[in-house]
Amino acid sequence: MVAEWSFWVHDMATGNPIERLSVTADAPFSASLSGDGESSLTVVLSEQTWGTGNIRWLFNPNARMLVRWWGENGGAHAGDVVMCAHKIDSFDYDRDKGAVTVAAVDVFDFADWRLIDGVGADKYSKLSITNKSASGAVRAAVARMMQWNAQWQLPIDLPADGGGGFSGEWVFWKGTLIGDVLKEIRDRTGCEIYFAPYPTESGGVRFRTLVGAPIDAGRTHFHLEAEQSPLAGIRYRVDGANQVTGVEGIGAGTGEDQHRASAGGTVGIPIRDTRKSFPDLIGNELQQATDTYYAANVGAVIQWDIGSYTAGDGWGPELVTPGRTLEIEVYGDPVIPDGEHHVRVVKVSGDSGRVIQPEVQ
Repeated sequence: MVAEWSFWVHDMATGNPIERLSVTADAPFSASLSGDGESSLTVVLSEQTWGTGNIRWLFNPNARMLVRWWGENGGAHAGDVVMCAHKIDSFDYDRDKGAVTVAAVDVFDFADWRLIDGVGADKYSKLSITNKSASGAVRAAVARMMQWNAQWQLPIDLPADGGGGFSGEWVFWKGTLIGDVLKEIRDRTGCEIYFAPYPTESGGVRFRTLVGAPIDAGRTHFHLEAEQSPLAGIRYRVDGANQVTGVEGIGAGTGEDQHRASAGGTVGIPIRDTRKSFPDLIGNELQQATDTYYAANVGAVIQWDIGSYTAGDGWGPELVTPGRTLEIEVYGDPVIPDGEHHVRVVKVSGDSGRVIQPEVQ
Protein backbone atom coordinates (compact mmCIF):
# COMPACT_ATOMS: atom_id res chain seq x y z
CA MET A 1 0.00 0.00 0.00
CA VAL A 2 1.03 3.60 -0.61
CA ALA A 3 1.12 6.13 2.21
CA GLU A 4 -1.25 9.05 1.77
CA TRP A 5 -3.14 11.74 3.66
CA SER A 6 -6.41 10.98 5.38
CA PHE A 7 -8.70 13.32 7.30
CA TRP A 8 -10.75 12.54 10.38
CA VAL A 9 -12.95 14.23 12.93
CA HIS A 10 -12.02 13.36 16.54
CA ASP A 11 -13.57 14.23 19.86
CA MET A 12 -11.76 17.18 21.47
CA ALA A 13 -12.14 16.08 25.09
CA THR A 14 -11.03 12.46 24.63
CA GLY A 15 -9.14 12.44 21.33
CA ASN A 16 -11.20 9.46 20.15
CA PRO A 17 -11.93 9.14 16.40
CA ILE A 18 -15.47 9.84 15.22
CA GLU A 19 -15.60 9.93 11.40
CA ARG A 20 -13.38 9.81 8.34
CA LEU A 21 -13.93 12.52 5.73
CA SER A 22 -13.71 12.24 1.95
CA VAL A 23 -11.73 15.26 0.74
CA THR A 24 -11.10 15.93 -2.95
CA ALA A 25 -10.21 19.66 -2.84
CA ASP A 26 -7.16 21.41 -1.38
CA ALA A 27 -6.88 21.13 2.40
CA PRO A 28 -4.32 23.74 3.55
CA PHE A 29 -2.65 23.33 6.93
CA SER A 30 0.16 24.68 9.07
CA ALA A 31 1.68 23.53 12.35
CA SER A 32 3.93 25.83 14.36
CA LEU A 33 5.95 25.96 17.57
CA SER A 34 4.38 29.35 18.27
CA GLY A 35 0.95 27.73 18.60
CA ASP A 36 -0.66 29.55 15.67
CA GLY A 37 -1.13 26.54 13.39
CA GLU A 38 -4.40 26.22 11.51
CA SER A 39 -6.07 24.00 8.95
CA SER A 40 -9.18 23.86 6.81
CA LEU A 41 -10.90 21.60 4.32
CA THR A 42 -14.09 21.38 2.32
CA VAL A 43 -16.29 18.31 2.14
CA VAL A 44 -18.97 17.79 -0.52
CA LEU A 45 -21.86 16.13 1.28
CA SER A 46 -22.83 13.93 -1.67
CA GLU A 47 -19.32 12.41 -1.69
CA GLN A 48 -19.37 11.25 1.93
CA THR A 49 -19.92 7.61 2.85
CA TRP A 50 -21.30 8.45 6.27
CA GLY A 51 -24.75 9.77 7.06
CA THR A 52 -24.78 13.55 6.81
CA GLY A 53 -27.93 14.15 8.83
CA ASN A 54 -26.22 15.82 11.77
CA ILE A 55 -23.46 18.03 10.41
CA ARG A 56 -23.81 20.42 13.34
CA TRP A 57 -23.05 17.59 15.76
CA LEU A 58 -20.09 16.26 13.76
CA PHE A 59 -18.39 19.64 13.26
CA ASN A 60 -19.41 21.11 16.63
CA PRO A 61 -16.95 24.00 17.25
CA ASN A 62 -14.64 23.59 20.25
CA ALA A 63 -15.91 20.04 20.87
CA ARG A 64 -14.23 18.40 17.85
CA MET A 65 -10.78 18.14 16.28
CA LEU A 66 -9.84 18.11 12.61
CA VAL A 67 -6.99 15.59 12.33
CA ARG A 68 -4.63 15.11 9.37
CA TRP A 69 -3.13 11.60 9.25
CA TRP A 70 -0.38 10.16 7.02
CA GLY A 71 0.14 6.48 6.41
CA GLU A 72 -0.95 3.25 4.76
CA ASN A 73 -3.79 2.44 7.17
CA GLY A 74 -6.26 5.21 6.39
CA GLY A 75 -5.73 7.15 9.62
CA ALA A 76 -7.11 6.69 13.13
CA HIS A 77 -4.54 3.90 13.43
CA ALA A 78 -1.57 3.49 15.76
CA GLY A 79 0.67 2.72 12.79
CA ASP A 80 -0.04 6.01 11.03
CA VAL A 81 1.37 9.50 11.73
CA VAL A 82 -0.58 12.46 13.07
CA MET A 83 0.68 15.50 11.17
CA CYS A 84 -1.60 17.97 12.90
CA ALA A 85 -4.68 17.87 15.12
CA HIS A 86 -6.52 21.16 15.42
CA LYS A 87 -9.59 22.27 17.35
CA ILE A 88 -12.53 22.99 15.05
CA ASP A 89 -13.29 26.69 15.29
CA SER A 90 -16.11 27.02 12.76
CA PHE A 91 -17.86 25.49 9.77
CA ASP A 92 -19.48 27.20 6.80
CA TYR A 93 -22.27 25.47 4.88
CA ASP A 94 -22.78 26.44 1.23
CA ARG A 95 -26.29 25.21 0.45
CA ASP A 96 -26.05 25.82 -3.31
CA LYS A 97 -22.89 23.72 -3.59
CA GLY A 98 -23.89 21.18 -0.96
CA ALA A 99 -20.50 21.64 0.69
CA VAL A 100 -19.21 22.37 4.16
CA THR A 101 -15.89 24.16 4.81
CA VAL A 102 -14.38 23.48 8.21
CA ALA A 103 -11.77 25.73 9.87
CA ALA A 104 -9.60 24.64 12.80
CA VAL A 105 -6.83 26.10 14.99
CA ASP A 106 -4.06 24.87 17.29
CA VAL A 107 -5.28 23.43 20.60
CA PHE A 108 -3.02 25.99 22.33
CA ASP A 109 -6.02 28.27 21.74
CA PHE A 110 -7.62 26.75 24.87
CA ALA A 111 -4.97 28.43 27.05
CA ASP A 112 -6.30 31.83 25.94
CA TRP A 113 -9.85 30.88 26.92
CA ARG A 114 -9.28 29.51 30.41
CA LEU A 115 -8.79 31.57 33.53
CA ILE A 116 -6.62 30.28 36.38
CA ASP A 117 -9.84 29.25 38.15
CA GLY A 118 -13.46 28.73 37.19
CA VAL A 119 -15.91 31.58 36.65
CA GLY A 120 -17.31 32.68 40.02
CA ALA A 121 -14.28 31.47 42.00
CA ASP A 122 -12.97 33.29 45.07
CA LYS A 123 -11.32 36.46 43.83
CA TYR A 124 -8.24 35.66 45.90
CA SER A 125 -7.76 32.23 44.34
CA LYS A 126 -4.13 31.94 43.22
CA LEU A 127 -1.85 29.95 40.98
CA SER A 128 1.56 29.77 42.65
CA ILE A 129 4.69 28.30 41.07
CA THR A 130 7.82 28.13 43.23
CA ASN A 131 11.40 27.29 42.24
CA LYS A 132 10.63 25.33 39.09
CA SER A 133 12.43 24.65 35.83
CA ALA A 134 10.75 25.88 32.66
CA SER A 135 9.27 22.41 32.16
CA GLY A 136 8.11 22.25 35.78
CA ALA A 137 6.49 25.68 35.51
CA VAL A 138 4.69 24.74 32.28
CA ARG A 139 3.57 21.49 33.92
CA ALA A 140 1.96 23.43 36.79
CA ALA A 141 0.19 25.84 34.43
CA VAL A 142 -1.11 23.16 32.03
CA ALA A 143 -2.22 20.99 34.97
CA ARG A 144 -4.15 23.97 36.33
CA MET A 145 -5.78 24.41 32.91
CA MET A 146 -7.34 20.93 33.16
CA GLN A 147 -7.73 20.22 36.88
CA TRP A 148 -11.21 21.24 37.95
CA ASN A 149 -13.63 18.62 36.58
CA ALA A 150 -14.39 16.46 33.53
CA GLN A 151 -15.45 19.48 31.46
CA TRP A 152 -11.93 20.89 31.81
CA GLN A 153 -10.19 17.73 30.60
CA LEU A 154 -8.20 17.66 27.35
CA PRO A 155 -6.04 14.83 25.90
CA ILE A 156 -2.79 16.62 26.83
CA ASP A 157 0.13 14.91 28.60
CA LEU A 158 1.97 17.00 31.17
CA PRO A 159 5.70 17.68 30.71
CA ALA A 160 8.30 16.55 33.24
CA ASP A 161 8.49 18.26 36.60
CA GLY A 162 11.75 19.78 37.79
CA GLY A 163 13.31 22.33 40.10
CA GLY A 164 14.86 25.59 38.97
CA GLY A 165 14.83 29.35 39.17
CA PHE A 166 11.29 30.15 38.03
CA SER A 167 8.75 31.41 40.57
CA GLY A 168 5.55 33.37 40.11
CA GLU A 169 2.12 34.03 41.56
CA TRP A 170 -1.07 35.03 39.75
CA VAL A 171 -4.33 36.01 41.43
CA PHE A 172 -7.80 35.37 40.03
CA TRP A 173 -9.21 38.88 40.48
CA LYS A 174 -6.77 40.22 37.88
CA GLY A 175 -8.45 38.06 35.21
CA THR A 176 -5.27 36.13 34.46
CA LEU A 177 -5.55 33.53 31.72
CA ILE A 178 -3.49 30.35 31.51
CA GLY A 179 -2.17 31.77 28.24
CA ASP A 180 -0.85 34.79 30.16
CA VAL A 181 1.03 32.50 32.56
CA LEU A 182 2.54 30.45 29.72
CA LYS A 183 3.62 33.63 27.92
CA GLU A 184 5.41 34.86 31.03
CA ILE A 185 7.19 31.51 31.38
CA ARG A 186 8.28 31.78 27.74
CA ASP A 187 9.46 35.39 28.12
CA ARG A 188 11.43 34.82 31.30
CA THR A 189 13.04 31.46 30.50
CA GLY A 190 13.34 31.64 26.71
CA CYS A 191 11.62 28.27 26.40
CA GLU A 192 9.30 27.07 23.67
CA ILE A 193 6.04 25.23 24.37
CA TYR A 194 4.35 22.98 21.85
CA PHE A 195 1.48 20.52 22.05
CA ALA A 196 2.71 17.77 19.70
CA PRO A 197 0.01 15.32 18.55
CA TYR A 198 0.62 11.57 18.52
CA PRO A 199 -1.51 8.46 17.88
CA THR A 200 -2.76 6.26 20.69
CA GLU A 201 -2.93 2.47 20.50
CA SER A 202 -6.67 2.68 19.82
CA GLY A 203 -6.30 5.16 16.94
CA GLY A 204 -7.08 8.25 18.96
CA VAL A 205 -5.00 11.38 19.36
CA ARG A 206 -3.19 12.80 22.37
CA PHE A 207 -0.68 15.64 22.76
CA ARG A 208 2.76 15.61 24.34
CA THR A 209 3.65 18.94 25.93
CA LEU A 210 7.14 19.66 24.62
CA VAL A 211 9.17 22.27 26.51
CA GLY A 212 12.71 23.30 25.63
CA ALA A 213 15.08 26.15 24.96
CA PRO A 214 14.94 25.14 22.23
CA ILE A 215 12.65 22.14 21.75
CA ASP A 216 14.42 19.11 20.26
CA ALA A 217 11.87 16.72 18.76
CA GLY A 218 14.34 14.45 16.97
CA ARG A 219 16.77 14.66 14.04
CA THR A 220 16.73 13.99 10.30
CA HIS A 221 19.88 13.85 8.14
CA PHE A 222 20.04 15.15 4.56
CA HIS A 223 22.88 15.41 2.04
CA LEU A 224 22.20 18.17 -0.47
CA GLU A 225 24.18 16.40 -3.18
CA ALA A 226 22.26 13.13 -2.84
CA GLU A 227 20.55 11.98 -6.05
CA GLN A 228 17.12 11.71 -4.43
CA SER A 229 17.10 14.38 -1.74
CA PRO A 230 13.53 15.39 -0.82
CA LEU A 231 14.70 18.98 -0.22
CA ALA A 232 14.58 21.66 -2.92
CA GLY A 233 14.77 25.44 -3.19
CA ILE A 234 17.57 25.96 -0.64
CA ARG A 235 18.46 29.56 0.24
CA TYR A 236 21.09 30.76 2.77
CA ARG A 237 21.01 34.21 4.38
CA VAL A 238 23.02 36.03 7.08
CA ASP A 239 20.82 38.65 8.78
CA GLY A 240 22.00 41.23 11.31
CA ALA A 241 18.89 43.43 11.25
CA ASN A 242 18.01 42.67 14.89
CA GLN A 243 21.54 42.14 16.25
CA VAL A 244 22.29 43.95 19.54
CA THR A 245 25.35 44.70 21.64
CA GLY A 246 23.33 45.58 24.75
CA VAL A 247 19.75 45.74 25.98
CA GLU A 248 18.12 48.02 28.52
CA GLY A 249 15.03 46.22 29.85
CA ILE A 250 12.19 48.60 30.82
CA GLY A 251 9.79 47.12 33.36
CA ALA A 252 6.71 48.11 35.32
CA GLY A 253 6.14 51.70 36.44
CA THR A 254 6.15 55.12 34.79
CA GLY A 255 8.71 57.84 34.18
CA GLU A 256 11.78 57.86 36.40
CA ASP A 257 10.23 55.18 38.63
CA GLN A 258 10.19 52.50 35.94
CA HIS A 259 12.05 49.34 36.91
CA ARG A 260 15.09 48.67 34.75
CA ALA A 261 17.54 45.88 33.99
CA SER A 262 20.43 45.60 31.56
CA ALA A 263 22.32 42.92 29.65
CA GLY A 264 25.44 43.13 27.52
CA GLY A 265 28.74 41.45 26.75
CA THR A 266 31.63 41.36 24.33
CA VAL A 267 31.23 43.87 21.53
CA GLY A 268 32.40 42.65 18.11
CA ILE A 269 30.58 45.22 15.95
CA PRO A 270 29.91 48.97 16.25
CA ILE A 271 27.54 49.63 19.16
CA ARG A 272 23.92 48.60 18.60
CA ASP A 273 22.32 49.06 22.02
CA THR A 274 18.55 49.14 22.32
CA ARG A 275 15.66 49.02 24.77
CA LYS A 276 13.01 46.36 25.25
CA SER A 277 9.76 46.83 27.16
CA PHE A 278 8.50 44.28 29.69
CA PRO A 279 5.70 46.37 31.23
CA ASP A 280 4.53 43.81 33.81
CA LEU A 281 7.89 42.71 35.22
CA ILE A 282 10.18 43.90 38.03
CA GLY A 283 13.28 42.69 39.85
CA ASN A 284 14.61 39.23 39.06
CA GLU A 285 11.80 38.52 36.62
CA LEU A 286 12.71 41.63 34.62
CA GLN A 287 16.40 40.67 34.62
CA GLN A 288 15.58 37.14 33.40
CA ALA A 289 13.51 38.47 30.50
CA THR A 290 16.20 41.02 29.55
CA ASP A 291 18.97 38.40 29.64
CA THR A 292 16.87 36.06 27.51
CA TYR A 293 16.20 38.72 24.87
CA TYR A 294 19.90 39.67 24.73
CA ALA A 295 21.03 36.06 24.34
CA ALA A 296 18.60 35.54 21.47
CA ASN A 297 19.77 38.62 19.55
CA VAL A 298 23.47 39.12 20.31
CA GLY A 299 24.60 37.38 17.11
CA ALA A 300 23.70 37.81 13.46
CA VAL A 301 21.15 35.22 12.43
CA ILE A 302 22.06 32.62 9.83
CA GLN A 303 18.78 31.83 8.12
CA TRP A 304 18.14 28.86 5.87
CA ASP A 305 15.06 28.73 3.67
CA ILE A 306 13.81 25.40 2.35
CA GLY A 307 11.50 25.82 -0.60
CA SER A 308 9.97 22.37 -0.37
CA TYR A 309 10.13 18.89 1.08
CA THR A 310 8.48 16.12 -0.93
CA ALA A 311 7.03 13.30 1.14
CA GLY A 312 7.41 9.80 -0.28
CA ASP A 313 8.96 6.39 0.33
CA GLY A 314 11.36 6.68 3.23
CA TRP A 315 10.68 10.38 3.56
CA GLY A 316 7.49 10.75 5.58
CA PRO A 317 6.14 14.14 6.71
CA GLU A 318 6.92 13.22 10.32
CA LEU A 319 10.59 13.93 9.52
CA VAL A 320 9.90 17.68 9.21
CA THR A 321 7.47 18.31 12.07
CA PRO A 322 7.87 21.37 14.34
CA GLY A 323 10.80 21.10 16.72
CA ARG A 324 12.70 18.60 14.62
CA THR A 325 16.36 19.31 13.79
CA LEU A 326 17.46 18.91 10.17
CA GLU A 327 21.11 17.96 9.75
CA ILE A 328 22.04 19.31 6.31
CA GLU A 329 25.37 18.11 4.93
CA VAL A 330 27.08 20.39 2.38
CA TYR A 331 30.47 20.19 0.67
CA GLY A 332 32.02 22.24 -2.12
CA ASP A 333 29.51 25.09 -2.10
CA PRO A 334 30.96 28.56 -2.89
CA VAL A 335 29.02 30.28 -0.04
CA ILE A 336 27.83 27.73 2.49
CA PRO A 337 30.71 26.43 4.65
CA ASP A 338 31.60 22.75 4.30
CA GLY A 339 30.18 20.44 6.94
CA GLU A 340 26.95 19.51 8.65
CA HIS A 341 24.62 22.40 9.39
CA HIS A 342 21.82 22.12 11.91
CA VAL A 343 18.54 23.96 11.41
CA ARG A 344 15.31 23.42 13.25
CA VAL A 345 11.76 23.29 11.93
CA VAL A 346 9.64 25.98 13.60
CA LYS A 347 6.69 25.75 11.24
CA VAL A 348 5.49 23.48 8.46
CA SER A 349 2.70 24.01 5.96
CA GLY A 350 1.14 22.38 2.92
CA ASP A 351 -2.11 21.25 1.35
CA SER A 352 -3.46 17.96 0.00
CA GLY A 353 -0.35 17.08 -2.02
CA ARG A 354 2.97 15.54 -1.04
CA VAL A 355 4.93 18.79 -1.20
CA ILE A 356 5.42 20.37 2.22
CA GLN A 357 7.18 23.62 3.12
CA PRO A 358 9.23 23.58 6.33
CA GLU A 359 10.14 26.93 7.87
CA VAL A 360 13.46 26.62 9.69
CA GLN A 361 15.78 28.58 11.95
